[in-house]
Amino acid sequence: MNSAVNAGERPGLTVVTAVRNGLATLAQTLDSVRGQSWPNVDHVVVDGGSTDGTLELLRRAPGRLRWTSEPDRGLYDAMNKGLAQVTDPRRYVLFLNADDAFHTSDTVERVFAASAGEDLIYGRLERLDDELAYRDVIGSEVRGRAMLYGMRCHHQALFSRRAVFDRLGGFDLELRIAADYDWVVRAFQRDDVSRRFVPVVVATMRRGGLSDRKYLDSVRERWRVVCRHYSPVDRLRYALYTGVGDYGRYGLQQGLKRLGLLNRARDLKRALSGPPA
Repeated sequence: MNSAVNAGERPGLTVVTAVRNGLATLAQTLDSVRGQSWPNVDHVVVDGGSTDGTLELLRRAPGRLRWTSEPDRGLYDAMNKGLAQVTDPRRYVLFLNADDAFHTSDTVERVFAASAGEDLIYGRLERLDDELAYRDVIGSEVRGRAMLYGMRCHHQALFSRRAVFDRLGGFDLELRIAADYDWVVRAFQRDDVSRRFVPVVVATMRRGGLSDRKYLDSVRERWRVVCRHYSPVDRLRYALYTGVGDYGRYGLQQGLKRLGLLNRARDLKRALSGPPA
């Protein structure tokens, strides 16, 4: 595909934020979107009926912000509602939740400069653990069966053309925790969806979200996704992996956390892994 940037087009981006009672962190999200150096960025906020002052914050917020507030059926319903407000098929969409923020003010500019107009552009994600005062960065090019073993392309770091959603559909509301994993698996299995990894830290995500709070539930829901989209042999691979890679790791992390050793273990893992590719 020809580069949209090189061809003179300045790709547009709509950031979609789902929120309910997110006053404590939403202002940072709004500021990070409004402060982007890329000129063609707008923001859609879908509120699920907040009662904590979030609506007052939205009413006062300046910039290219559109927002709605009404009850919804959960996170992915809100994300679908925000997506429905984007009508240009060539426009990019990125989902930043109310406790996420762009990493720097020139993030979008750097992502588009490093890409070539692909359907999907994905980068790295910084994870912030406020409780343990720890930051790390994850994300690399997805190769082979990497997506089988878990989320390797997080929605906070994924730019997708609106047209891709037209082809694949939105987030499946039958899934309460892993609908974003399901969508990304579908996208990466399509030969007609072009992709590019860019070595840019796109966003900072606070740990403690839905998938963290209900981690083992998310593992079980990912199994449903694997059964939908992968062969029996791949299902066996996942089943063998998840005993250690998910359940075992979760138990180990909880034990290390209770002993106050989790950050040291994280540092050791990073040192053994070496610098990001």
